[in-house]
Amino acid sequence: MKKVLQIFVLTLVVFGVKAQDPHFSQFTMAPMYLNPAMVGAFDGNYRLSGLFRSQWGSVLENESVPMYRTYTASAEFRTNKGFASGDAFGFGASFLGDQAGESKFGYNCAGLALAYHKSLNRDNTNYLALGFSSQIYDQTIDYSNLQFGSQWDGSAYNPLLPTNEFLVDNKKLYWDVNVGLLWYMKISRRVNVYLGAAVYHVNMPDISMLGNNSVKLNMKYTGSGGIEFPVTNRISLQPKFILLDQGQSIELIMATDARILFEERDPAGSNFHFGAMFRMVGGDPNAPWQDKRLDPESVILDAGVEWNHITVSVAYDINVSQLLQATDSRGAFEVGVAYVGRWNRRGPQTIYCPRF
Repeated sequence: MKKVLQIFVLTLVVFGVKAQDPHFSQFTMAPMYLNPAMVGAFDGNYRLSGLFRSQWGSVLENESVPMYRTYTASAEFRTNKGFASGDAFGFGASFLGDQAGESKFGYNCAGLALAYHKSLNRDNTNYLALGFSSQIYDQTIDYSNLQFGSQWDGSAYNPLLPTNEFLVDNKKLYWDVNVGLLWYMKISRRVNVYLGAAVYHVNMPDISMLGNNSVKLNMKYTGSGGIEFPVTNRISLQPKFILLDQGQSIELIMATDARILFEERDPAGSNFHFGAMFRMVGGDPNAPWQDKRLDPESVILDAGVEWNHITVSVAYDINVSQLLQATDSRGAFEVGVAYVGRWNRRGPQTIYCPRF
């Protein structure tokens, strides 16, 4: 496994295979990473959120290779006023880190986002939001733990022998631009719906550590949506989906959560939720989009609780792909936390916000 990872990482860096973004199962817990138009779309004055993902531990548990880790954190704020009555601005800052394999290949990135939420009706229950974001990436790799064929002395690995490899710079800085659109509407007291789309890396930054300007970060296209509706006085269902298309990769997640209210009189209050998701991945770069093949990748179980504006949630990926035997059905683990706060007891005066 170690040799496979080494070959993969060096191929990625040296030959400039176009990179793909990391992904999350609990995609609604990382709103700025899903769609910049979601910035400010919450029932409060500010939102603090964080999400951590660890995967492939079942494959690498007997190796010295660390697990693959991805983590993100964000802080969002929104105003109570816009250019017209019922409108509002949302703005925020985010951080994301991704680390893969023994070479610790990955990046840290930080960015800012701005969104404008336009009311489409007098009751302020129907909105269209436009958002923009930009991030700075610090891409790095650590060669100290890698082993090469020329360091084999005939009987064992000898780190004192030369690598005989052209090791590229271990740092690369670049930045990107992203844009998104989001529509959301409150249909009734307990029924709401949202639909959004975004394009990330619009400027397709150069990511090559060899200075090859032709190696670009592929644009990523995202689509997401969902609806919430009641099935009993205290239970509602939330079907949702996300579609990602980036370069040679396509991913589709279909999910449904059940939300159980602690107080029947407060449909937006404290609750417990649980559900399941189904992820399919694939993509043939030489085929038309509609012919790209999607294969089952994982079944995801998730659960969480929201209490006094604090949400804590967990998710676990059960692998069902061709790596089933190697992973023993184990995939990834995620834990997320979010807090929505208000400046005063009255809270925000504008914007109805969907429950993602």
